[in-house]
Amino acid sequence: MKCPVCRATYRVTDSIEQTKPCHRCGADLAPLIQLHDRAIAHHRQAIAQFTAGDLPAAIVANDLAIALHTQNSAFHAFAGQLFALTGKFDEAVRSWQFAQKLDPKNMLVSNYLEIFESR
Repeated sequence: MKCPVCRATYRVTDSIEQTKPCHRCGADLAPLIQLHDRAIAHHRQAIAQFTAGDLPAAIVANDLAIALHTQNSAFHAFAGQLFALTGKFDEAVRSWQFAQKLDPKNMLVSNYLEIFESR
């Protein structure tokens, strides 16, 4: 994660109480960390809903995660899986392509794209 003011790299700690200001510019990063934490919570909720068999609710929860943290490749990869399971293959491929742009080394996404783009 990067500071939105000076773009210095920042590592997320385990607790928001341990959050310190940016080491370079001193900006308060607590609101950014809170958004990140909410995105993770929505993604975990999406996984739980998927596990329970509620694909539409899983898609909504994962979309909320993506809205809060657009640059997380795992969120986009999971969106692709959910879209594929609901028969929305064009959307699945778009999600996987974006995930691959964010993380070119993600072999799972590469495999999915290889399968679906060859059709």
